[in-house]
Amino acid sequence: MTNRRRFRPKNIRTRILYALLGTAVISLLCFGLVSLLSMRQLGNSSLKGTIGLSQELLKISKGSLESLSQEGLLKATVDQAALIDAQFRDVENDLKVLVDSAERIWKTPGIYPHKRSYSIGEQPPDPKAASVWQIPQGVSARAVAAELQTSSAMDDFMISVLKSNSVINDCNLATPQGLFRRFPWSSNIDAAYDVRKRDWFTRALKSGKLGWSEPYVGVIARNLRVNCSAPVMKNKKIVAVIGLNVPLTTIQERIIKMRLNNQGKAYMVSQDRRILAREGLDTSSDLWNQRQKETFFSFDDQKAMPLLDKNLASGNPGIMRGILNKQDSFVAYAPISTTGWSVLFALPVEAVYAPIRPTEQAILTQTQAASSLVYRQIGVTMVIMTAVFLLLLGGVTIVSRRVAHKITAPILELESGAEIIGNGNLEHRLQVQSGDEIQQLGETFNRMAADLSRYIHDLTETTAAKERIQSELKLATDIQASLLPRIFPPFPDRSEFDLFALMEPAKEVGGDFYDFFFLDQRRICLIIGDVSDKGVPAALYMMVAKTLLKSEALRDANPAQILERTNSILALDNETSMFVTVFCAILDTDTGQLDCANAGHLPPLIQKTGTGTTYHSFSPGFVLGPMPDISYRTEQITLQPGELFLLYTDGVNEAVNPSLEEYGEKRLLDCVATHPAATPEQIIHAIRTEVQVFANGAPQSDDITMLAIRYLGKQA
Repeated sequence: MTNRRRFRPKNIRTRILYALLGTAVISLLCFGLVSLLSMRQLGNSSLKGTIGLSQELLKISKGSLESLSQEGLLKATVDQAALIDAQFRDVENDLKVLVDSAERIWKTPGIYPHKRSYSIGEQPPDPKAASVWQIPQGVSARAVAAELQTSSAMDDFMISVLKSNSVINDCNLATPQGLFRRFPWSSNIDAAYDVRKRDWFTRALKSGKLGWSEPYVGVIARNLRVNCSAPVMKNKKIVAVIGLNVPLTTIQERIIKMRLNNQGKAYMVSQDRRILAREGLDTSSDLWNQRQKETFFSFDDQKAMPLLDKNLASGNPGIMRGILNKQDSFVAYAPISTTGWSVLFALPVEAVYAPIRPTEQAILTQTQAASSLVYRQIGVTMVIMTAVFLLLLGGVTIVSRRVAHKITAPILELESGAEIIGNGNLEHRLQVQSGDEIQQLGETFNRMAADLSRYIHDLTETTAAKERIQSELKLATDIQASLLPRIFPPFPDRSEFDLFALMEPAKEVGGDFYDFFFLDQRRICLIIGDVSDKGVPAALYMMVAKTLLKSEALRDANPAQILERTNSILALDNETSMFVTVFCAILDTDTGQLDCANAGHLPPLIQKTGTGTTYHSFSPGFVLGPMPDISYRTEQITLQPGELFLLYTDGVNEAVNPSLEEYGEKRLLDCVATHPAATPEQIIHAIRTEVQVFANGAPQSDDITMLAIRYLGKQA
């Protein structure tokens, strides 16, 4: 900003010159820019015409190649999934045959001949023609003897299944008692092995139907495998579970060999995208009692994962696109219906486009060569246009100087006259004769100087009048304050009570008032009032009302009569319809009897001994002033020594904070209740402090007035 001001010319003539020159330069630059863009557009159009056909052919070729690749990718994936599904379905069919045979053997144990069962330590003559049995630690051979004898008849069926299906590695049979029989025989079984903890056994036991386990490491072969298991039922009860183990080696080899144009990578995944088979997956392990380490198929872009999960859950084959291993790739998917798993085949998009990349590069090279030729011709044209621009700029400069001088002469004259007026000479008048808007501006300056002179004269008189009003308001405030008792304690020689009062107007003068005075040696009159308005009118009405109330009280009347007589006087000729709320009370200092009458004022607070602080409701009565002939009611209560009587105006309970929340009667009651032994002065100051804190800087909206008396009794 400082640099802009430093180079900004102060002379209006120079500014106009710069404006004219700037306009000319911008116009010429715009013309040159339009010409340049037109030439570039013409060059680009010619380039497009040259290579447009090649690019269109290239686009068609890429589209066809992409479509064919996706079709081939999806077909290969579906075929592979169908092949694996067919193998799994053969395993399920063989398992169903074994289960049917086992159920017949369990129902009629003697239908097939029993064979000798070999344990881990008993090697049969032909290990490939016999099974091995094992029981976990803690299970006795006697407990499974019957199951061992019954299940021995399954050896012939198991050897038949293994010979007919090369995908199956071994057959397992297990019972809920813990008996484990495996065909063919092997001694490589861990003594700690408990078949009842294996997933394939527990899954069939819980579900009661045929199904596939998650991949696990075999206890004997120690390779990664999946198990198809099903329960053997007798009388609707599971007596055994038969499982056929399929090593993932066979599936792994098929997945690894799966390619398209010698590109891509295949996976077999579970329903939750856990990778069951892929290139490089280790299928051998010695940790038969631990789960397979979990790895999951996922795109680099997590936004594609919900779509993949949705596609796999649909059970339909398809193809989608995403970022896989930092490469833009096509991923085909096809379900394996027998297990609920899926085959995925990922092929990088770049591998699809590789055959046409040389052609694309050749087109790009030719385009760049043609572009260089066009832009070289544009450069020569720009040099010629620059020379023409400089010649035009020289001519424009000469014309602009003359025009600037002619325009600025009356403006400079206007500036000189305005400076004289600005220095305080309001009688000076401008003499501009240009016949245009500048002359009108000069005449406006002349009118402005005359108006300003008149305004200064009027402002001086207004300021003096305002100062007089402020002085009078200050005097009115002092007069109003002097009308209210302000010396405390007011009656130092009287020990029957303690009394204190406070009034803070919302404006310079207010409409609230209080008064207290003795009617005789025993009775003291207490009065508090609130006029319906604020400011000077309320203050005048307050003084009249206060004077009348005191005058009527001194005529030895009760509170009701005081209010009735005062109301009759105020109602005469009350054209402004102003009114005042008043609470009048007369306390007998010997007995504590308090005679009260209310003219529309707020209920007082009484701090009673033993019962706490409460609001005391008197007959509300009607306000003083609007209507004559109103009757009021005198009611009596008796104050015991030590009890407090508090009168207040609505400026206390209706005080608001910046959130427009009122202080309220509840807070006022709590404040008085928390000072049971305080003097009236302490209580009133505590209330005032709490109201100020509650208001939190909000302006005072109404006069705040309080009068409190604590009766101490004659004995005090």
